Amino acid sequence: MILPLDFIETVKRVFGERGRTWLPLLPEIAAQCREMWGLARGTLCPTMSMNYIEFTSTADGEPVALKIGVPHEELFTEMEALALYDGRGAVRLLAADRDRGALLLQRAIPGTMLWQIGDNAQQTETAASVMKALWRSVPEESHLPHFSRWTERAFRLTRTEWDPQEQWPRDLLDRAEKIMDRVSRDHTGDVVLHGDLHHENILWDEASGWLVIDPKGVIGPRCLEVGRYIQNQLPGDAPLSIREALVRERIEIFSDILAIPRRDVVAGALVDCVLGHVWYFEEEGPLGEDWYQGIELSRLLSRILDE
Repeated sequence: MILPLDFIETVKRVFGERGRTWLPLLPEIAAQCREMWGLARGTLCPTMSMNYIEFTSTADGEPVALKIGVPHEELFTEMEALALYDGRGAVRLLAADRDRGALLLQRAIPGTMLWQIGDNAQQTETAASVMKALWRSVPEESHLPHFSRWTERAFRLTRTEWDPQEQWPRDLLDRAEKIMDRVSRDHTGDVVLHGDLHHENILWDEASGWLVIDPKGVIGPRCLEVGRYIQNQLPGDAPLSIREALVRERIEIFSDILAIPRRDVVAGALVDCVLGHVWYFEEEGPLGEDWYQGIELSRLLSRILDE
């Protein structure tokens, strides 16, 4: 099995010694999954990040995706979220093996990503419709984490361990913490959130329409779902005024279609923007242009929130 170098480096960076131990085992795990689920040998997904993904087919010719990752909590919550969605608004989970860290998934055909179709308004309207169809009430028996667990841990460690030089502005961290406390205080409106819903995780399937992939599986108020989308697919080389116009259009569309107060949409976007960028410290990723644009976007959202 020949694996892309960037995939190997990502696994090592994210999982450390566990990842280095797991990588030599991956070919055998994949072979076991093919035998267990009656799969043909397939082709690698060209956009793999930290999980192995193989496009293949079952014995009766059904196109599927085999996804294998280092067994860890986020992979297990993905399994739980997909089981809850049960193919409604998301690719269907056909089988799973926790010990092997393996999922057998419906494959979206042709799998066109949302960013490849239409303009900013059309894409955002589609994303809002997908969110409405996807959200589920929180089941009584659930192992999914609450969004506040993510933020509490990340914000605390940013202050105490990850960022001693205070590269991330503390006023933005303070504000995101206060907002998170406000929006998550009342759990009665919590739903099961995708947790990473952006343009690349919404795919077109010719039989089922728009479907999501790769849910993190988390619980929280609806306004926290929009943040990842709002900060995604913004042209980094464009002037701030252009990016601001795109962000404002997304905010208004989400507020209208999802019936979420505009202030809460902006608040959710600011929390997720800060969270997504302080996670850079844990993953030891380079603090490049995206990092500084993240600070710029956080300040923009903070300004919009004050209007």
